[in-house]
Amino acid sequence: MFYLPKKEIAMIDRPTYMDQIHPFIGKNVIKVLVGARRSGKSTLLTLIRKQLAAEGVAEQSILHINFESCEFSSIANADDLTRYVSERMNGIDGTVRLFFDEIQEVDHWEKAVRSFMVDYDADIYLTGSNARMLSSDLATYITGRYVTINVYPFSFAEFLDAYRQSVGPIDERSAFHRYVAQGGFPFQTDLAFDEAASLRYLDDLFSTILFKDVVRHAGIRDADALERGIRYVIGEEGHLITAPNIASYMKSEHRKVSAETIANYLNAAAKAFLIYRVPREDVIGKRTLKINEKYYVVDQGLRRAIGFNNANAIDQVLEGIVYMELRRRGYDVHVGKVDDKEIDFIARRGDAVSYYQVTYLIGSQQTAEREFGAFAGIRDNWPKYVLSMDEFPQTRDGIQGINIIEWLLADDIARR
Repeated sequence: MFYLPKKEIAMIDRPTYMDQIHPFIGKNVIKVLVGARRSGKSTLLTLIRKQLAAEGVAEQSILHINFESCEFSSIANADDLTRYVSERMNGIDGTVRLFFDEIQEVDHWEKAVRSFMVDYDADIYLTGSNARMLSSDLATYITGRYVTINVYPFSFAEFLDAYRQSVGPIDERSAFHRYVAQGGFPFQTDLAFDEAASLRYLDDLFSTILFKDVVRHAGIRDADALERGIRYVIGEEGHLITAPNIASYMKSEHRKVSAETIANYLNAAAKAFLIYRVPREDVIGKRTLKINEKYYVVDQGLRRAIGFNNANAIDQVLEGIVYMELRRRGYDVHVGKVDDKEIDFIARRGDAVSYYQVTYLIGSQQTAEREFGAFAGIRDNWPKYVLSMDEFPQTRDGIQGINIIEWLLADDIARR
């Protein structure tokens, strides 16, 4: 077990998220920050508090509770939370600012939050590491009164900035090699991006997410079967997969687990933001296919930390990096099928659509035909891209080839 040093994570500004949150600061709408454990949600709360302080907000009007701290272990349910807030905020005039970190640790917390919306002039911020907090219960209690901000580990652009701030100069290609190997979980800034220490930390983080955010919240009894199944899915990242496929693998490992149970495992891991399910659609028929989906891990550093060689599976890893970047940029992402060809990603945002193929290198005519030819059956005029590590990527038939590093560091191309 790798134990973390007791020090505060280096404060790295994350303007992408602060820009999303800023319009709602001070407004009577609940700000809900969700994402994988240790993806930076708590740091964002601290950045918001710093902004409020800079605007002259009195410290006594702010209550910040991290429900994973032993200091607040006595707050177990909605009644405890309501009583605690009432005692601390008694006598405060005007707006009270309530920051609740990892709120899912409190039973029926949504009832307390609803009460605060009624009883106070409240500016409320919540974080959670499990999507179950955005269940129908929450919607019932605070319908139309909350906004969700999805928080992810560092993008490559954020990783590069953080590395340069905390360690020193580094060129983009060298930094990207580190990003492929170590991923973008923010705590690496406190480890000076030391590779061995970061991977030990990430291995421990994987176990924490699995057992604290998946097993406990989903009530899973066979933790070993769950871990074997999730490890298999991460190893098969970017490949078409089904629950029966995974059940067959488990059987080969002498573990009899039904396809239905496997589906429940995958759903629970997705709710903990450990993996992301990408549905597959027939581009021509405009319908979602019910079999053969893809899964991607939230961060490629986790993949390597649990024993997979990212360099030996570079095509899968690059796909995963591109997928998560599309999510950061606010796209709804599907895998596409056009006749017998596969489109890696169809990305939609509003009415706009863009298509992506991802490969390591266009090293042969055969690879070029496969990657560029995948778009042949698509007759619309939406932009189409082939992303690769080629230093001088080719463009043909209106399909733009782009270097992956340049794409990750550029402004969102589809907005141009």
